[in-house]
Amino acid sequence: MFRKTNSTLWLLLLFFSLPASTEEVVPQKQSPAISKGSVEIEGDSLETLLDRKMKARGNAILKKDNKTIKSEIIEYDEVSEKLITRGDTSIELGNMSLKGSNLDFKLSDETGRIDNTTFKFESNKKLTSRISNGIKITKRVYDYRGNAKTIFFEGEDKKRMEYSRVTTCEADSNDWYLKTSQMQVNNKTERINGSNAIVEFKGVPILYTPYINFSLNNNRKSGFLTPTFGSTTKSGFDFQMPYYFNISPDKDATLTARYLGKRGPQADGEFRYMGENYSGKDKIQLMSHDEASGKDNRYFINLQHQHNFGNGWSGSYDFQKVSDNNYFSDLATIIQQTSVVNLPQRVNINYSSDNFKFGAVTEKYQTLTTIDNSPYQRLPQFNLSGKRDYGNYVTNFNSQWTYFDRDDKFKFTGNDKVTGSRLSLTPSITIPINQTYGYVKPKLSTNIRSYNLNNLDSTTTFKSQNIVTPIMSIDSGMYFDRSINIFNQIFTQTLEPRLFYVYIPNNDQKKLPLFDTGLSDLNMQTLFLENQFNGQDRINDANQLTAALTTKFIDNNGKERLTGIIAQRFYFDDRLTFLDTTNFNVTDSNKSNSDLFAGLTTRLMNNLNLDGMWQYDPSKDKILRNTISSRYNPEPGKIINLSYRKIDNVLDSTQSLKEINIAGQWPLGNRFYSIGRFNYDLKSSQTIETVAGIEYDGGCWAARTLFDRISLATSPTANYTFFVQLELNGLGNIGTDPNKLNSFLYRNVPGARTVNQIPDANRQANFN
Repeated sequence: MFRKTNSTLWLLLLFFSLPASTEEVVPQKQSPAISKGSVEIEGDSLETLLDRKMKARGNAILKKDNKTIKSEIIEYDEVSEKLITRGDTSIELGNMSLKGSNLDFKLSDETGRIDNTTFKFESNKKLTSRISNGIKITKRVYDYRGNAKTIFFEGEDKKRMEYSRVTTCEADSNDWYLKTSQMQVNNKTERINGSNAIVEFKGVPILYTPYINFSLNNNRKSGFLTPTFGSTTKSGFDFQMPYYFNISPDKDATLTARYLGKRGPQADGEFRYMGENYSGKDKIQLMSHDEASGKDNRYFINLQHQHNFGNGWSGSYDFQKVSDNNYFSDLATIIQQTSVVNLPQRVNINYSSDNFKFGAVTEKYQTLTTIDNSPYQRLPQFNLSGKRDYGNYVTNFNSQWTYFDRDDKFKFTGNDKVTGSRLSLTPSITIPINQTYGYVKPKLSTNIRSYNLNNLDSTTTFKSQNIVTPIMSIDSGMYFDRSINIFNQIFTQTLEPRLFYVYIPNNDQKKLPLFDTGLSDLNMQTLFLENQFNGQDRINDANQLTAALTTKFIDNNGKERLTGIIAQRFYFDDRLTFLDTTNFNVTDSNKSNSDLFAGLTTRLMNNLNLDGMWQYDPSKDKILRNTISSRYNPEPGKIINLSYRKIDNVLDSTQSLKEINIAGQWPLGNRFYSIGRFNYDLKSSQTIETVAGIEYDGGCWAARTLFDRISLATSPTANYTFFVQLELNGLGNIGTDPNKLNSFLYRNVPGARTVNQIPDANRQANFN
């Protein structure tokens, strides 16, 4: 018979031993230590039967390891380890809590069932990060809650729910639910599988799928990803259904079925892999027939790999190819791709040690425009450089041998058809003198070039030859500083003068080809280069001095609040070396000084930056270049970028520009955020790009829509793109591909964030 007690009792039950009598258990002042695997039962009253069964009544609690079960009545059988509850029951199972009625549960194998249940999953981590297209994307990990008609326990960490629904919304919000006829939950892997799933938003079904699989903590697993859709002017409605293959921890793949309303179906596949010393990504797109253009078998291939072989050796390859020149302008949806002109097909290997560096590369291009934009191919190129210190002397050696060829599909004529090899050697010695108050760095070097050219005939003016050019330079500077009081705040002001002298005698280089060389733009950085030409085919003659003066205002925290610089180059001889007369204003070659350059950077407040750069031509009393920009970013989700840019190209008016750019993101209140960009060409009085968007923060969901209009240089008409996305926190995105949308946002509004990337405190301030 049961023996009933009249006071609150507790009993420690061990798996292999229980008290052998049914006498009343008297409460002790201190509980004995509970070993792992033990069962503890508490209740207002406790009854036992035949030394194997226990019934706790009133505030009954059963505990074993990380499991806690509470109910009004708990019956427990020690032999079968089976328990039954009656009435309202709550269960704590690690990171999962449940409430229901009439629990039937077996502790030994964790099997059983409970009816009319509500539940909640709590993840162990709250943030995950990954890199997409070079951008760090941080995601929250959400807690899930829901209810089910019945939950079946099917072993450790495994549960099956019938007629259930789940959401990440707070308890007082039911904006969206994922409803399923059956749902399997694995607490160990934190994965959920559902069948006959319906996504319901604001009470309206918006998506059905016979099967769904997602993670409670953003972990990877094979399965269908959320479909995306959008629309563009050229391709019409754009729908994509991706399937993700989680091959192994270091390999995955995504296969996407894409349909374009004006063009037809397209297949898109991507394979990624990563090892301790290597990584890579292979991508292929294929469209068997394009209904809009009438073209067959349109494709894009992109194969990339990087490898660290150890002991200083590394290598990589990058192979890109498209079926036709208009592939990107027709099918791409972001400006970075639509403006592509040359696709690289490159393989290289490199070696680096403390004193030497070696590199070998072979590189071709697929040119998507006219012959004028077709670069030389390097088949191959070898680079060897070394550096060694000998006491107060620093020696450098740079060398390069390249064989230049041309794409056979273009019919080059005259000098453009010339190919051949070029050897360049540049040894140098520097004697740096460094002190706390300044430095002097004299340097002597010699450039030696040797050309062996092909395709020379009466229509060409180039010839094979050797040429030696000595170079001498001296770089020097000093440091001065003082304390200064501005508005009752102490700053350290620095004054840093710099002089850079270069002497290079003139060598006639008109008979040399231009394989990879162009004239560098004269600016604040290139003023301090010995050679104004990039590449190896031209070495400018020089007898010149560059003078610069920099001042900085530094606060007590070490932050530079204001930095100003002014610089100018002074010529002691006329310049005689040009690319050709069409690439250099010969009338400027006898100027005694260059344009005047000035720059100003201010950080007067931590959230406000102002920057300016000016290029002024004293001989014409004209500002040739002017860039002014400002950035106001008081907190996450609030940012305004303003900029004005002017370039006056004297040689080629088509390269001149004058434009303004306004971009930003700002909360509007009542959970709304605005985002936009306006890029306007003042010279041609036309809009380059307009972006307008709005985002709504629903707490457990976010909705955003963006409109983009852009004028492309490759198309006479503007292209319009419309992005729509509904993000259900913890479940996925419906609408535009999130990677594509994030890339679009960061390009147009640097520093912008989606609402789920904004800290909670800032989000809540925008709720009213």
